[in-house]
Amino acid sequence: MKKFIPYPINGENLTPSDLLQIIERYLSEIEESLIGDLTYFSENARYEPNSLQIVSIVAIGENCYSMNYQFRWSIFNGCLDINAQEFTTQSVTFLVKPAGLEFDIIGLFKCSTAEEL
Repeated sequence: MKKFIPYPINGENLTPSDLLQIIERYLSEIEESLIGDLTYFSENARYEPNSLQIVSIVAIGENCYSMNYQFRWSIFNGCLDINAQEFTTQSVTFLVKPAGLEFDIIGLFKCSTAEEL
């Protein structure tokens, strides 16, 4: 899935530090897509609000970057005596375009038994 952060690049050569500042301003607009569906881990997995942090931004090509980020999620199931918090680190690629940043987000989801077959 593509997510777009509008920002007038106007031919500027942006450094990873510049990109970090831009993304942090608009992080709330793409946060939900970056976190994805945590049922991939467990039906009881929950995202810990405001825990998303950008770890690094690295150039991987012309106007193409990789962003590593991490967030905390937790699982609580009293019946199974599970109460855990985990950090997950993931990455996403994005392109710098004249009108903004285009993220190529791969959605993770837990398949049903029928879908697995």
